Amino acid sequence: MTKKKSSLFVCSKCGGEHVRWAGKCDFCGAWNTLEELKIETNQKISDVAQAQIKRLSDVKPGYGERMNSAIAPVNLVLGGGIVRGSVLLLGGHPGIGKSTLVWQIASSMGKKVLYIAGEESPEQIKIRSDRIGINSSDISIIDNQDINSWLSSLQVGQFDLLIIDSIQTVYDSTLSSSAGSILQLKQCALSIIEKVKNISLATIVIGHVTKDGEVAGPKTLEHLVDGVFYLEGDRYSSERFLRSQKNRFGSTDELGVFEIGESGLKEKEDFGRFASDQEIPPGVARTAVTEGSRVYMLEVQSLVHKTSFGNPQRNAVGYDRNRLQMILAVLARHTKIDLSGYDVYLNISDGYKLRDSMTDVAVAVSLAGSLTNKKTNPRDIFLGEIDLASRVHLQSKIKRIIKSAKKVGLVAKSPKANDLNKFLDSSLKV
Repeated sequence: MTKKKSSLFVCSKCGGEHVRWAGKCDFCGAWNTLEELKIETNQKISDVAQAQIKRLSDVKPGYGERMNSAIAPVNLVLGGGIVRGSVLLLGGHPGIGKSTLVWQIASSMGKKVLYIAGEESPEQIKIRSDRIGINSSDISIIDNQDINSWLSSLQVGQFDLLIIDSIQTVYDSTLSSSAGSILQLKQCALSIIEKVKNISLATIVIGHVTKDGEVAGPKTLEHLVDGVFYLEGDRYSSERFLRSQKNRFGSTDELGVFEIGESGLKEKEDFGRFASDQEIPPGVARTAVTEGSRVYMLEVQSLVHKTSFGNPQRNAVGYDRNRLQMILAVLARHTKIDLSGYDVYLNISDGYKLRDSMTDVAVAVSLAGSLTNKKTNPRDIFLGEIDLASRVHLQSKIKRIIKSAKKVGLVAKSPKANDLNKFLDSSLKV
């Protein structure tokens, strides 16, 4: 039987496939990114096995059993533990703690773990293991990045968890492209997922991220896996946040909070808590956010200073600068707070990245307090979403926030629909 040869052109940026070469990718719009891929096939349609039709009532569930990771924030974000046979993708910036976290999971579970070391040698892994004080005789290490050298030998019950660190470093030696290329990422991911699904082997895959914070490689990689998780945080700060972007076996709303140190990642149990009787300086307003089943209290800190430049500075850490500009415009138009001649610096406490629009009122109160040098009551937390007409909207989750605030002696406050200006005056004191 003669082999049929054909070519396919794949975009090295997004993974989009084209039947012919073009200067511009039709999917992502990138220029000069199409690479030719040779395809050979020697299989006839008649040789393909016929698909079997199954009734849903006859299908036995192959998932459901969860393995305890022994790390509370990880269990929370995963939805109760690691499901057998699931494939999870963990992304994050270099140095954020991805390898440390998965190593702690592997060492704490008390299960048989196979660790594919694509980026570090076994000696380097041993040094890190000794540094954080975690050693386990149940962990086996392979430092061969060629998946053909170990994937086919995996058997049912041989291991409970497979860790691949990272997907960009492993490769299929039967392909001519280099490790980390779009073709290698696709083929390796498909081969690994097909194998581990057949033997119900839970798998955690570490992935590099781009400068935009997304997992590097084709988007199909995220579609293939059962869960996509990100470890976030400033590498120069001690806080680390584990979030879920996709989870077929649980909610995507939960947040895992860690503190990183010499001994690795530890749960930060006091995150989002503060004393209700502690005096706070001008320019600080307290607010609350919901993350899944939990409510966290945070501080919005601002500094307003008369500008020395032609254009006033607008800087924000942990907050969207575009939304800050919008709130400044609303304040200038509808209230007495005009900051057009002032530099504005905004910061969110504990390294948290604030995305919830329900905290708009807290931002406004913080800015007004810094400008007028007035304080807020440390027992008050401010809630509400501000629209362009200065109206304030409340979401249904405010009931849960109010209930949580009462338990710790805090009072949730929000202005009436068209009462933002008066509310700012009444919320601040000398």
